[in-house]
Amino acid sequence: YAHATWFHHSLCVPVVVGSLPPALPWHVSCPVRCVCQIKPWFSPDSVYHEAPTVDCNDLLLTKLPLPIPPDTHTLRLQSNLLSALDTAVLHGLPNLTDLDLSQNRFSHVRTITQSYSIPSLLSLHLEENHLGHLPEDSFSTLPALQELFLSHNNLRSIAPGAFNGLNTLLRLHINNNRLSLRSLVLGGMGLRSLAEDALEGLEDMVHLKELGLNNMEELVSIERAALKNLPELTKLEITNNPRLSYIHPQAFLQLSRLESLMLNSNSLSALHQHIMFSLPSLQEVSLHSNPLRCDCLFHWAAKETLHPHFEKDTQTDGKNSPSIQGQTFTVRTAHTSRVSSCSLSTCSIDCAMFYRNRYQSAIRLRRKCVFGLCNSK
Repeated sequence: YAHATWFHHSLCVPVVVGSLPPALPWHVSCPVRCVCQIKPWFSPDSVYHEAPTVDCNDLLLTKLPLPIPPDTHTLRLQSNLLSALDTAVLHGLPNLTDLDLSQNRFSHVRTITQSYSIPSLLSLHLEENHLGHLPEDSFSTLPALQELFLSHNNLRSIAPGAFNGLNTLLRLHINNNRLSLRSLVLGGMGLRSLAEDALEGLEDMVHLKELGLNNMEELVSIERAALKNLPELTKLEITNNPRLSYIHPQAFLQLSRLESLMLNSNSLSALHQHIMFSLPSLQEVSLHSNPLRCDCLFHWAAKETLHPHFEKDTQTDGKNSPSIQGQTFTVRTAHTSRVSSCSLSTCSIDCAMFYRNRYQSAIRLRRKCVFGLCNSK
């Protein structure tokens, strides 16, 4: 852990919550009415520390209490009357890692983040304030931030680029706001996984039409029902995530109006058949620039004989069908409702587009060979 020297002790071992050690005295000049102690603390990646903590919760404060010890790691200012901060004071705390400003009266996020950077901050709590809008570069002065909690505010709008600079972000909580978005793009963030019910509580986003989850270098998986409360979503773009290798077969439950699914430029080796069959309005899926394997991707398609039917692609039928390491992969017309067995080959293929039309009960497959491993005959 890069900042282990900040704390009295750092333990990279599991700790049972019921066995946490008690808080220890911290003999420093503490702000009046606040409590200064060495307390247990877990980092965003679950590493246990004993952290110098200044607790100023529930004191009806209208400004920062002074003096704040320079070695402060955790600063708790929950349930006060703060509407502005002297960020120069926070900038002067080189070890400040966890800042709790929840349940205050902040209405403009830049009163917290604009003037001075806090380069060591990992966790920022802003729940239950009065934030109504996130402007561009709202958090660009917090380059190390890994956790951002914005739940239960009055957020109605988020500007493009509001999360610029949050390249290490692991957790973003934005539920229970007043968002009524038509398009939401979360790009370039450090999210590792999109968990089940990831957007739970965003009832005002039921009219969202487009969602983008792009350019996230740490995103590795999308779990079951991650996006289930977006009933009007028509376009979902999950692209350019170099480590995204797994999408749960039921990841996109209840997206009954989804027409376009963009999954290109990830690390997917297969797409489960249930994803296709669970999207009744789906018209296009982009899968290009993934390390797709013919045996994985088309194994279910080769077995499917009843539903859906498969249309013949004029570029791949008959004698013009591509050969994969000497074996030909063909797609028969919809009239036969059958697909020949897929070659169990290690050849990577680039499946450019899938089409499914609910009126014709058909999927159109177009594919081309890449990496110079396939030849057309």
